[in-house]
Amino acid sequence: MPDSNLQKLADEILTYSWQTDPVHATDLGIHDYDHHYADYSPEARTAHRAQLRSFISQLDALDSSGFNLDEQADLAVLKSTLSTALYDEEVQQILQTHPSLYPTEALMGVQKLQINYSLPIDHRVLAIIGRLKDMPRLLEQGMANVGKAPETISKVLVSQALDSLHAGKQFLEEILPQFSGTVPHYFKDLLESNTAALKAMVQFEKFLIELEPKARDSFACGQEYFEFLLREKHLVDYSLEDLLAFGETSLEHTEKLLHEVAEELDPGTPWQTQIERLKNQHPVADELLPSYKKEAERIRDFGISESLYTLPETETLAIMETPIFQRSIMPYSGYVSPAPFEDHQTGYFWITPVRDSLSEDEKHERLRSHNNFDVILTTVHHAYPGQHLLFVRANQNPSKVRKSFPDVYLAEGWPMYCEEMLYTEGLYTDLKTRLFQLKDQLWRDCRLILDAKLHCGQISYEDAVSTLVEKVGLDRGSAEGEIKRYILFPTMASGYMLGKHEIVRLRQEVADIQGDGFSLKEFHDTLLSFGMVPLSLLRSLVLAHYGKE
Repeated sequence: MPDSNLQKLADEILTYSWQTDPVHATDLGIHDYDHHYADYSPEARTAHRAQLRSFISQLDALDSSGFNLDEQADLAVLKSTLSTALYDEEVQQILQTHPSLYPTEALMGVQKLQINYSLPIDHRVLAIIGRLKDMPRLLEQGMANVGKAPETISKVLVSQALDSLHAGKQFLEEILPQFSGTVPHYFKDLLESNTAALKAMVQFEKFLIELEPKARDSFACGQEYFEFLLREKHLVDYSLEDLLAFGETSLEHTEKLLHEVAEELDPGTPWQTQIERLKNQHPVADELLPSYKKEAERIRDFGISESLYTLPETETLAIMETPIFQRSIMPYSGYVSPAPFEDHQTGYFWITPVRDSLSEDEKHERLRSHNNFDVILTTVHHAYPGQHLLFVRANQNPSKVRKSFPDVYLAEGWPMYCEEMLYTEGLYTDLKTRLFQLKDQLWRDCRLILDAKLHCGQISYEDAVSTLVEKVGLDRGSAEGEIKRYILFPTMASGYMLGKHEIVRLRQEVADIQGDGFSLKEFHDTLLSFGMVPLSLLRSLVLAHYGKE
């Protein structure tokens, strides 16, 4: 970012964002504010909105005529982030209508510190104690904000907030005490601050239970806001109708492929039946972690030998059992990316072992979710060349703006693209793995369609849940959790398939430019070199790299 005026203003905006959103700063690897939460008092938010308007005005006043593409991209990201944040508070009134904001921030603020192994243990624990002591204040401000107009809050969002509180209480009751055993010299302070925080969560839960009958039934955010998010937050040129049409076309295509693969595998047997049967092919419990490690090594080496991507020298992936204190909220697997501003760039791919205390039937059912085919696809998605490679490469980009405000559509679309790309490139040639990959793609197609339909009032909550149960095969509890997230975060569920689609489209454009000289490795390396920018900006940067303005 060579332009001094833009650089100076960007640094001021970033410092302000870290100070006023300490949990986000922690997640980024900025640890100057680890002891606190954001201030949600009316006075603080009035000042905050005024500062956002001031920053937007200053960005608009910059003479960008001489900016290069990188500067233009950073400027666009800053404007997008600030305008969305201002709209959410001023127009959408999210502080009054999204009760889950407060317990979620409370939980994440502690959890992010707890699992950050790059921080000295004393810093982690003292920061956790600081946030636990600050948690009652955060939740009190949340109750004051949410209680202003309960009739404007959706019952679904109240339910989502109660789910968040359940997870938060479980964390404080079960998980944090286990963690405190690793630091006995801080046990007393942790216990006392934890008790006060837990009491505040219980109080917030009672508050929401009393508020719920006053909440409204409708939950759709509406077409205007949905399209505002697509246009201003994600910077994609789609209307709600365009998005829905794309999703339905993609779904039809995926269903056709599923039927064709199922017919070739076992003529006359529905793909759903074949999936359920194939889930019985899984590692034994003792071989679960080694199975994932073996697949990660195989996939990593395949990508290198087939010249699909370059691995950074600083890249490290730790594949390990999920820490004991995380297993109840991460029952299968998960990935924790390295923070962009930290020197320590190790990603953690966690695999939750099957508990000995489970019955044989329960163990078998848990292992079915770690079947041989999902082991491959989960490793592609979380490890190589999916999330882990993406985050490590994105963190190498020097732009502090892109590190601070990463684009979620790229984060979701790249792993989906990788699952398909590695099929076409020959990592897995058997149709059984292909069947599972298409089943997961169908799920993401449904996510996009339901995201659009829920928020324009074309489908009810119950019908949306039933769609995931009947069409995708989710159990009802998982389906309800999915639909609540789609309602809470409009447009987010669309990122998987839309992101994949835009990457495929961009790849074809580059292939047309390069002709016989096209290199898939060069394309992937180039794509990942620009950091986590919105898809439209990424497209401009990549095409410019290949000589097409």
